[in-house]
Amino acid sequence: MSWYNDGVHRKRMGVHRGMKDKQKIIAIENREEQTPSGLEKTKRQQKQIIFRRRRLTIMFIVAFALFTFMGVSLFRNGQHLLKLQDTKQEVKQEFEAAKVQKKDLTDEVTLLNDKEYVEKIARAKYFYSKEDEQVYSVPELNGTKKN
Repeated sequence: MSWYNDGVHRKRMGVHRGMKDKQKIIAIENREEQTPSGLEKTKRQQKQIIFRRRRLTIMFIVAFALFTFMGVSLFRNGQHLLKLQDTKQEVKQEFEAAKVQKKDLTDEVTLLNDKEYVEKIARAKYFYSKEDEQVYSVPELNGTKKN
């Protein structure tokens, strides 16, 4: 045998020997599990595994419920925000209309404080006249037409 073949042979024997060692360890572990203390240990491990699985399942259920609740709340708050924004726009439009109306009324009050303007309105709408003055109504000028 050459030195190369001898090394390969030894390696194969080592691998074979390692396999036998593993089989012996497994056999010893199996014997330990069959003893009363080994059975108790196995049962305890199985209970721990079951407990961990249950705990993990409960944690996932709680997390799912929490995220679902948060998602629904977020959606509702978003919808409420949209409604508030629409209401805000409507109120802004009403405010602008009221602002314009206030300006118009303020201008009218200013004009009504002017004596000449009041006399002009009284003559045009109510046909009042000064002393020794005659008023003639012309329908086209008053805004009405008679057929």
